[in-house]
Amino acid sequence: MATVTKYGFTETAKLMTGVSATAFASMALGTSSAADATTLSALVTEVTASGLARASAVSVTVTQSATASDTCYFDHTWTATGTYNIAECGVLNKSTGGSLLCYGTFSPAVPMSSEDTLRVTWSVQVTQP
Repeated sequence: MATVTKYGFTETAKLMTGVSATAFASMALGTSSAADATTLSALVTEVTASGLARASAVSVTVTQSATASDTCYFDHTWTATGTYNIAECGVLNKSTGGSLLCYGTFSPAVPMSSEDTLRVTWSVQVTQP
C-alpha cells in the first residue's frame, strides 16, 4: 500500500504556483514496518549504507493515465552490498532531508543480501477528488 503525504501535497502545490520548491527526484529505502501514513515527513528507518542508500531516480517521466501528462513515474534499481530487510520506500525532493512525496511499505519485508537487486517504480497520478 502507498500513500501521498501531506508534505508531498504541500510541495506539489508550491511547484504548481512557482513558490520556492524542489522537484521530486530522490528515492529511498528503509527497514521500518510502520503503517502508511499521510503525516510522515520522512522514512521511519531509512537505510544509508550497503548500496541501499537514497539515490536519484534513474528515470523520472510524465505520462498519461486518465488524461494527458497526469502521471509521474519514478524508477531506481539498488544493488545491495550488505544485508537488510527492506520494508519501506519513498520519493523525496532532496538527496538529504527534504519533503516526502509518497510512502509505501512491503509486507513481508524484502530480504536483501550482497549483490541482490531491488527495483522500485512509483506511479503517482494527479487526479480530481
